[in-house]
Amino acid sequence: MAGYIPSRGSLGAPEPGVRTPGGVAESAGVRLLLSVLVWTWIALWATVLVLLSVVLFIPFNPWTDPRRRVMDFMNRLWARGSFWAMPGIVIEVVGEERLREHPGPFVICSNHQSVADIPLMLAVLPPFKFIAKPPLFWVPILGLQLRLTGHIEAGRGEEGAAQRVLSRSMVWLQRGANILAFPEGTRSRDDRVLRFGQGPFALAQRAGVPVLPVSVSGTGEVIAKGRFLYRFVGRFRVEILEPVRVEGDPKAVASRVRSLIQEAVERGVTRPRVQGAESSQSGASRP
Repeated sequence: MAGYIPSRGSLGAPEPGVRTPGGVAESAGVRLLLSVLVWTWIALWATVLVLLSVVLFIPFNPWTDPRRRVMDFMNRLWARGSFWAMPGIVIEVVGEERLREHPGPFVICSNHQSVADIPLMLAVLPPFKFIAKPPLFWVPILGLQLRLTGHIEAGRGEEGAAQRVLSRSMVWLQRGANILAFPEGTRSRDDRVLRFGQGPFALAQRAGVPVLPVSVSGTGEVIAKGRFLYRFVGRFRVEILEPVRVEGDPKAVASRVRSLIQEAVERGVTRPRVQGAESSQSGASRP
């Protein structure tokens, strides 16, 4: 089952060349200008929503809103508003029915290709807390929203860091919130899924919750690792796989889940692009 999230609420995939002609998309100068405009929009939209989040945090604080649902909603609003600025990008979601069959909570494990992965996840998956690198918590605006939402700061290798991350993650899982982790630990430069660490799988085993494997493809083609410039026509594909219980050795389960995600990524890469309204849903698809 596949659902599309057209960036401006239109039906079906955009026709290449209508909004972003091929010649324009390939022009480095125009791509630079458009990329600057998109990054500016993303930053301004984030600033507005973070300021609103600060105000909303007063009535919807950890005592009245233990799962920070209002902050989760603001994150989703930011993610979808960010993609609004890129009408040539079509988002396809496969496997949403698994979320209805298995309500969670989950430790969500995904491959990682691009800085676009987290906004994409925020836009299409159920709310989650993710484990973020420490420097992100000190980035103006972004860091404040990470703290308001309750995202988890990864360790710097200091003594007790792993236990701190595990304890905070356990608290959120016990409250019914999902945890997102990228077991590769970094972004890959192509469609190969790197070796998975076993940390998220050990967490799922300890918490007694399933791992939800999720594959992402297409994001690295639109904005690759280490790049500033966007491509403005493309397709993001998210495939939600069957939840996996961690029984036995977490390292063995991590290897098996990695293989499942690699197969799904390859399906996303080789699958022909679907055109037309008959393969889409109007408006934004919600899990």
